[in-house]
Amino acid sequence: MKSKIRLIASLLLTCSSFGQTNAEPSAIRWICSTEKSRWQEMATTNTATPETADSIKLDPKTTFQTIDGFGGCFNELGWEALVALPAEQREAALKELFAHEGGNFTLCRAPLGANDFSLGWYSLDETPGDYEMKDFSIERNREVLITYIKAAMKYQPKLGIWVSPWCPPSWMTTNGRYRNGWMKGDAQTLDAYALYFSKFVQAWRAEGINLYAIFPQNEMALNDSIYPQCTWNSADMNVFLRDYLFPRLKRDGVKVEVWLGTITNDKLADYVDPVLRDSKTAAGITGVGYQYGGQNAMLATHEKYPGKKLAQTETECYGGWNAWDQGLITFGRIVENTSHFANSYFFWNMVLDEAGLSRWNWRQNSLLTVDRKSETVIYNPEFYAMKHFSATVLPGARRIAVSGGPFKEVVAFQNPDGSKVLAFANDTKQTVSATLAIGETSLRMDVPAQSMNTVILR
Repeated sequence: MKSKIRLIASLLLTCSSFGQTNAEPSAIRWICSTEKSRWQEMATTNTATPETADSIKLDPKTTFQTIDGFGGCFNELGWEALVALPAEQREAALKELFAHEGGNFTLCRAPLGANDFSLGWYSLDETPGDYEMKDFSIERNREVLITYIKAAMKYQPKLGIWVSPWCPPSWMTTNGRYRNGWMKGDAQTLDAYALYFSKFVQAWRAEGINLYAIFPQNEMALNDSIYPQCTWNSADMNVFLRDYLFPRLKRDGVKVEVWLGTITNDKLADYVDPVLRDSKTAAGITGVGYQYGGQNAMLATHEKYPGKKLAQTETECYGGWNAWDQGLITFGRIVENTSHFANSYFFWNMVLDEAGLSRWNWRQNSLLTVDRKSETVIYNPEFYAMKHFSATVLPGARRIAVSGGPFKEVVAFQNPDGSKVLAFANDTKQTVSATLAIGETSLRMDVPAQSMNTVILR
């Protein structure tokens, strides 16, 4: 057809990919998503096209980081949207997000206290001066977040959860409010806040939640918005971690990963270096979590601190348009971040209602939209961007080397079961023809314009 550009390229997987000479995979699946046709099984055709200079080559012998998992954030407004559905539709939505045969989300995020998509402002101890945390309570969590997480665990029983606060109890900030303040740096407050974290981990685990990590502050450089926020300087953050949080967790016998983040700054000198250059603090830090502009520092962080894990902790939230081009951008971000050594990747709002608004009139995208009037669920473009990875790249997978070819956005993995996963996007406005060569077999794919693609080789 005249509208198509035939760019012939070979996707060549060397024989060593499968551990023996001229080995062939037992099964090949090509899954493609376009704006009009999503998560479709596509056909390939035999071809005699030889390998060309444009071949994409996989090198499973060259491996990089391990993938821990993919997921999103549990927010109170998400559960409010889901409970507006009849039980059957609600369960179908949860199954599509978390079940192995659905989105297979295995790791997720939750807020510690209020965030911009909670039902309102709260913390777990709003009694001023309660340094002993006598009034600490997770009763609010039991009402919403824990209920939401347990509903998901029906389909992903070992679901891992990490948490971060948007703001500490308001009396711990310099202005005594849930926003526009800084974290107090006095010893009494920092000691109480360490106890706050310890009690939280223990309380959630007692509820049966697999809480595996804590991040001490969401977007620690920002406090100028309308929703819960709190700023930390790097010196106080280092002191808090080194002299208060780590000793408290050890004293209480709480074994949990502690990450530095979440960070929006792309300069290591702002937060990463002041903490990780302190050998005592660095020894207790599992990894660094980045979001928004901070993701530009992932590769530099890996190169400077190769022993630390990396997480993309929150995708761009946009403005509630849930457009196909935004889904393609998110797909590209996953390619970019995993190529820059991210071990995990997290979407922001998994579920919102048709308004997509926070209690502070902050409108954002979501993976699923619940239309409360029609009691239906809309699966938005970014759901498929996530599913192309979360459903096919399993926990424990290793990123493998990939080079060449016509696609700018391409990354490859090898799962623990030996299967290979090649993910790529055709972000052009025309069809691209590509040839997949495995051993002595050549298969051609006509890759649709503006599409997300995953090829699985078993």
